[in-house]
Amino acid sequence: MSEIRVHLSGSNTNQQVLSMNKSPAFVAVDDGYAQTKLYGDGPDGKPVKLAIRTSVRAGRYGLGSISGEAVIGSYDTEEGDQFTISDDIAAENTQFDSFHTSSMNRALVNHVLIQGGYSGRDVKLIAGLPVADFFLADGKDEEKIAAKTANLLKKVTSVSANAPVANLRDVRIGCQAVAAFVDHVLDDDLKETADMDATIAVVDIGGRTTDIAVVVRGNSIDHEKSGTTNIGVLDVYKALSKEIRAKFKTRDEFPLSQMDQAVRTGKIRLWNEENDVSAEVASIVREHETRIAREVERRLGSASNISGVLFVGGGSALFKGISARFRNGIMHDDPEFANARGLHKYGRYMAVDTAQAAE
Repeated sequence: MSEIRVHLSGSNTNQQVLSMNKSPAFVAVDDGYAQTKLYGDGPDGKPVKLAIRTSVRAGRYGLGSISGEAVIGSYDTEEGDQFTISDDIAAENTQFDSFHTSSMNRALVNHVLIQGGYSGRDVKLIAGLPVADFFLADGKDEEKIAAKTANLLKKVTSVSANAPVANLRDVRIGCQAVAAFVDHVLDDDLKETADMDATIAVVDIGGRTTDIAVVVRGNSIDHEKSGTTNIGVLDVYKALSKEIRAKFKTRDEFPLSQMDQAVRTGKIRLWNEENDVSAEVASIVREHETRIAREVERRLGSASNISGVLFVGGGSALFKGISARFRNGIMHDDPEFANARGLHKYGRYMAVDTAQAAE
């Protein structure tokens, strides 16, 4: 197997090696602004795959279970912050610069681990940072990697006694878009499925940002062509919410789940009546898809000297036609999970590589 030499992972202070031992479980989390995706070891040997909306709000919103046993999705952090995570609340805007090192982000990561079945279990975690946060012009941004690692290792308490948080035994941080490259070139058995010596531009369309990472022959990043721009899926939700309020003359705020459903189906239920918003959705999606395509062109030009332009992320699932705008465009067959699965594959690959070196 060719060596993956891209600087994907930043390790924590314990310098522990990620492993595939059943205990602790090895779990990858792609903690985005619009969705939080998990891909991890399952108890039956099959991977656990889960996506939740990043629907979070500061404070306690009293969403108790009908049985009265617990407060659902409610968390306290060691800083004294309280958060409620649920599709049934009007979500707070996650589009702020310090999101990835915030107590809000930490609560979301712990929530998806509980939802994925890792409540109370020992876990080795690998999470991600956008390109602009993970890399500097001359290498990795060790300060931001260390800050995110330290943040995730801080204490979070679940208010529900029946669902304690996972026990994080190790935390590593990877680059989200580069992880998608790993997912593209390695299959589930860590065998090559694509030419690892090719130059691939990965376009990761997320909630707040669109990341572009140009991986050159599997061993370096072209920093001049790589970068991050602030356009993503949440901008579509925001624009559609504004259009709906104007069209139906309401001032109500809508939960992310309702906006997501409206974008996917072209319909929204208001006052218990189903309303067609497909024209508004099509117009807004087309506008934002065009904006993202222009940003990619600004970075890559016509991309004639690149083997492929790979589109991943939740936004790629929404902007289904964007890959066709590029002569060598490739739409990932599972764009929403490319980062999480790629982080997981990278950790497994490094564990195998380390074990072979020790023999």
